[in-house]
Amino acid sequence: MTPIVLICATLAMSDGDSGRCHTADGVRHRVRLAGIDAGEVAPFTRCRQRPDVWACSPEAKASGPGATTRARQLAANGARCTVQSRDRYQRIVATCTVNGRDLGAILVSEGLAINDTDYSPSYAREERQARERGRGVWQ
Repeated sequence: MTPIVLICATLAMSDGDSGRCHTADGVRHRVRLAGIDAGEVAPFTRCRQRPDVWACSPEAKASGPGATTRARQLAANGARCTVQSRDRYQRIVATCTVNGRDLGAILVSEGLAINDTDYSPSYAREERQARERGRGVWQ
């Protein structure tokens, strides 16, 4: 089966791991980056529903604004997103690239997100390197 690819004229990130893909024809898609989890940002809605998840830990919440800023910076000029599935919120779960670089891999390697085993692909190698180098949440 041929993968579905969204070409996002803009990828407006609402936090470090999710946002809205705006296509050139004006269609908007809610997107969750596959394979990563970034710290929640205010108003912390997810944390009221599921306070025990990593993204709601004090370390993750502290890193959330930085992850959001970096994701916005990277995705500012659009992205190419390959659809993997949909999550329980009916968002598209996708691997997104910016200038040929995997957005999730960048965020995990910089310590701004962690490898999330609920979704593929795996960024275990990038997370291990970020831990070893004391980057981001691993300081």
